[in-house]
Amino acid sequence: MSQTVKMDRHGRVVIPRAVRERYGLLDDSHRLEIRESAEGILLRPKPVQVRAERHSSGWLVFRSGDDVAVDPVRSVEKERERRHRQARGRG
Repeated sequence: MSQTVKMDRHGRVVIPRAVRERYGLLDDSHRLEIRESAEGILLRPKPVQVRAERHSSGWLVFRSGDDVAVDPVRSVEKERERRHRQARGRG
């Protein structure tokens, strides 16, 4: 699939919502890898390395390498809101 997007004077490009949702780019915590080749520029989601640790309570805890605090309750709420919008046909 091919789409045309516009770059602003600061070099910023907006990735269309449908494309962001298809690739799981739902918030500003995602990083994109940029590759240059003879054919042009390729942007793709950068894989996130996640390590698992066994907590003293016995729970398995997954941690990303980032020092970003994640609120799991808010993350679930955001995903629920996204799915409701999608079900109502509002993308």
